[in-house]
Amino acid sequence: MSPRAAWRLEQLGFTAVYDYTAGKVDWVAAGRPTEGPGPAAPRVNSALDTGVPVCRLDAEAGEAAGGAQTAGWPVCAVVNDVGVVAGRLRVGKVAADDRRRAEEAMEPGPATIRPHDDLASTLARMADHHVAVLLVTTPEGTLLGALRAPA
Repeated sequence: MSPRAAWRLEQLGFTAVYDYTAGKVDWVAAGRPTEGPGPAAPRVNSALDTGVPVCRLDAEAGEAAGGAQTAGWPVCAVVNDVGVVAGRLRVGKVAADDRRRAEEAMEPGPATIRPHDDLASTLARMADHHVAVLLVTTPEGTLLGALRAPA
């Protein structure tokens, strides 16, 4: 259906037409907008906090963790030059005077969730496992923000 619909739109004179072959679930998982009735339950993207502290792999670990702590966050997301999550720094595990690169001090490959995940069940899992923050990414691993557990 998708290729035919794209062809028809082009035939009608639309110029910016794309055949998104990855599918609707990938589109929604990437935090892209949707229309229509859709699921009634709130999704993670409705509570997404885009203010999560971020640092690059070559940032000084102590400085990055200190900045996160000052901002009231227990973590700092470590990303590469295109925003893909490589790891996280936990404020309580990195000393303020830690001069290592974030890449050396980070916890690599942290658990992440997608913006289309069910909000209530995700918050329940966070409570069950005593998790304060989950990073939210696209399917490709690009950071979108974080979900914080209610205080």
